Amino acid sequence: MVAGVRPNNLDVSIARDRCTISGHREGPHDIHPDDYYFQELYWGSFSRSVELPEEIEVDAAEASESHGLLTITLPKIKKDRETTLEVHSGN
Repeated sequence: MVAGVRPNNLDVSIARDRCTISGHREGPHDIHPDDYYFQELYWGSFSRSVELPEEIEVDAAEASESHGLLTITLPKIKKDRETTLEVHSGN
């Protein structure tokens, strides 16, 4: 969940072994620091990277947001997949 962040202020970048979520949370302009005692939600830019336990199919990854909940789907690479290569002659 990325509370207080609009989807257009959110970036998700992925590599085969890492997912990084970054964005910008805009603070309310009408609240003065003297008007509260404690703040749990912080404003401004943020970034969080997560090392993945297995490699993923980068091209098949998806991200969606609904009611403030960010869902990222990262399909695992099928390690048992096999390809046969044709050998070309350099002559």
